[in-house]
Amino acid sequence: MELLVVLVIASLAVSLVGPAFQRLLPGLTLEAESRKLAALLRHARSQAILSGAPVAISQDAESGGLRLSYREQPYMVPEQFSLALEAGPGATDVAMGSTQILFYPRGDSSGGSLSLALDDGRSEVVSVDWLSGRVQRGLLLETPPLLDEEQEKKKEQEQPAEDEHEADG
Repeated sequence: MELLVVLVIASLAVSLVGPAFQRLLPGLTLEAESRKLAALLRHARSQAILSGAPVAISQDAESGGLRLSYREQPYMVPEQFSLALEAGPGATDVAMGSTQILFYPRGDSSGGSLSLALDDGRSEVVSVDWLSGRVQRGLLLETPPLLDEEQEKKKEQEQPAEDEHEADG
C-alpha cells in the first residue's frame, strides 16, 4: 500500500514538472544556437589570422544561412529561428551588395552583429567588435538603466545631508 502511494506521488510530481521543462526548451535551444554562431564567428577570425587573408561572413540570399568566404556550403540555422546580419562601422567595401562582416589577418574586423530570434519574441545578439575582432554574445549595454536610477537616488539622499551640514555651519 505504501509503495502504491509513493508511486502515485512520484507520477504526479513528474506530470507537473514535465510542462515546465517544455517551456525551458526553446530558451535553451536559443542559447545553444547563439553559442554555435559565436563559435562560427570566432572560427572565421582564427582562419583569417592563420591564412593571412580576410574572411567574409555574409547572409546567403537563397538559403538565408551564413556563408563564409572560404566555404562552399552555408551554415544553416534551424527553421524556428530568424537570422539577421548587420554590418558594423568598419564595413567599407560591400561585395555584390550584400551585408557582411569581415575579419582581417591582424585579428581586427569590420564589426557587426548577428541577431537570432525565435517566433515567441525571444532573441539573442552575437556582436563583433570592429577594433579588436572580439566576439560576444548577448545584448551589450554601456550603462544599465537600473544603475543610472540607483545613482540618482544616492545623489538625492546625499544632497539633503549636505544641505543640513551647510545650515548648521
